[in-house]
Amino acid sequence: MNEYELIRKIAGHFPRSREQLNGLFGCDAELIEIGGQTWGMTLDEFTPEEDRFTSEDPERLGWNLAVATLSDLLAAGVAPRFFLNALALPSNVEAGFADALCRGIAGALSEVGAAHCGGDLGTAAGWRFTGFAMGPLAAAQPLTHRGPVAPQTLYVTGSFGDANLAALTGSPTPRFELRTAAARIIRQYATVCIDTSGGFFDAVWVLHEQNPAWRIEIACDAVPLAEGVRPYTSARGLPAETALLGGAGEYELLWAAPADLPREARLALTGAGATAVGATAPGQGGVFLRQADRIRRMESPPPCPREAASTQEHVAAVIRMAQELFGR
Repeated sequence: MNEYELIRKIAGHFPRSREQLNGLFGCDAELIEIGGQTWGMTLDEFTPEEDRFTSEDPERLGWNLAVATLSDLLAAGVAPRFFLNALALPSNVEAGFADALCRGIAGALSEVGAAHCGGDLGTAAGWRFTGFAMGPLAAAQPLTHRGPVAPQTLYVTGSFGDANLAALTGSPTPRFELRTAAARIIRQYATVCIDTSGGFFDAVWVLHEQNPAWRIEIACDAVPLAEGVRPYTSARGLPAETALLGGAGEYELLWAAPADLPREARLALTGAGATAVGATAPGQGGVFLRQADRIRRMESPPPCPREAASTQEHVAAVIRMAQELFGR
């Protein structure tokens, strides 16, 4: 049973609230009507075993944990306002570790203007973190995973592959970017938005499943890759897109906007650091990958880390899929 099947099974035990505006897998955040206003809320748990976040720099770890939690709200067009967390640490942890971790969290919350409202503290063999964030809708409409069946351009923030490269090589987890400024621009023009918490192609596949009438075409050569990805994959005879199929996320934003946006809107998006990486259109539904003059259809989602017996098994599955799609 994969992650999505398990979530469906668990969700089947609980009736949806009449105030809940989104469906299952329909949005990065849960959308709730409170007092006549739409609010978004999100809850995420992180462990080093599953998320591969390293802790040699606890302040960076705290920042990354907060960014990874807040990105769900930014993707939904929500302005983060309140934050809570549960934190478990080893009993013998150094006092400075917790201080630095909290400085990192506080830095991210300060950047988005959200207040830390408390939480819970526990003990575990290693660190474990659960973050909860909520805030009011800041866009005219919530940004969900479902959009119009019309010609659109797909954009992303930032670059990709560095988190997967770090997880593969055992290097320190890179510092994630908090896309607060870009989110303000995106919410003005986007029709759908999702964060890349499970990697680039995982996010693309979610949009495909939520919009089966979309033909999604990704211009693979246009997807910005982080520094170091091409040299590493090239030296091992792997396609660079291998880093886009891995399950480690960069928590960047992927969204669609109408293809006929006026020039000033396109300039605003590129000025916010956006890169066009593909398009959607009515027609043959599916995900199609354009590389140079070749187009190949993606027939299945990227390998899920939770379904693999080990990291090595997941890496092997990712490499097999990359070679099938993009060659050696």
